[in-house]
Amino acid sequence: MNTKLLTAAVMATLLLVACQDTPRDTAKNVADARQEASKDTMAARKDKQESDTEVRQEVAEARDEYANDQSDAREKLTETQAEAMATSAKAEFELARTQAEGRAEVARQACGSLMDADKTACISRADAALANDLAKYTVTRDQILARAEHID
Repeated sequence: MNTKLLTAAVMATLLLVACQDTPRDTAKNVADARQEASKDTMAARKDKQESDTEVRQEVAEARDEYANDQSDAREKLTETQAEAMATSAKAEFELARTQAEGRAEVARQACGSLMDADKTACISRADAALANDLAKYTVTRDQILARAEHID
């Protein structure tokens, strides 16, 4: 009976030790997560710039139309401005979301060398920070979308 308990204890210890990252593994995981977050952020930033350029062109075209034909163009300008606000808000949200997810992944990877409750708490902090950031970004995006809907 004691031999079985001793064997089980040794196996549990070996499994626990095997699950813990070494400081070198943790550092590599953090570096990889940072690199991936940087790539994702650059891609999201590029998408946002393209979106911003496109909506600026649309607004400029609508302003030109407005100058030529005030009545119909004014309606189009207002509609285009509202669409531009919405598009820009969505692009800004995607950039902020991508950055927040990258920060969270880096933070989670930094938890790799911790054990037990410390690791769980570390990961929970990273997840909570992500949830908090996403909530703020969502509120900001939704406020802008609501304003865009009410442009007259």
